[in-house]
Amino acid sequence: MEHISKYILEYIKDRKGHLENTHVVEVGVGHYLKVAKTLRDHGLDVTVIDVKRDVIERARREGLNGQLDDVFNPRLKIYRYADLLYSIRPPRDLQYQLLRLSREYRVPLIVRPLSGEFPVEGLKLINYRGEVLYLHD
Repeated sequence: MEHISKYILEYIKDRKGHLENTHVVEVGVGHYLKVAKTLRDHGLDVTVIDVKRDVIERARREGLNGQLDDVFNPRLKIYRYADLLYSIRPPRDLQYQLLRLSREYRVPLIVRPLSGEFPVEGLKLINYRGEVLYLHD
């Protein structure tokens, strides 16, 4: 999974030329906080989203900006000013909603799918150091 954070950092540097003042949102963070913490440690402003209160409370205890939200009924202010949305192994139905948010706010989206899963139409397959990712930009 370490390649995901490297890809995100490289993608942002290529797109913006720098990492400063970059806000990224991880949707459906679950209990795996390593990518979000790595991005934060590189100076990014990271918000993690989940529908489970215990997940968000744990993220906050770990020093992350955790927000309780459901992307099927999103609080749009969370996503409006993001420079990038990403999600690690989201269910397929969530991928469609993430793509909709990405298009609506013109925010790039990176998805690390479940292994063997086909991309949702509108997402481009990326092979980054053997890691399968989907991108919408």
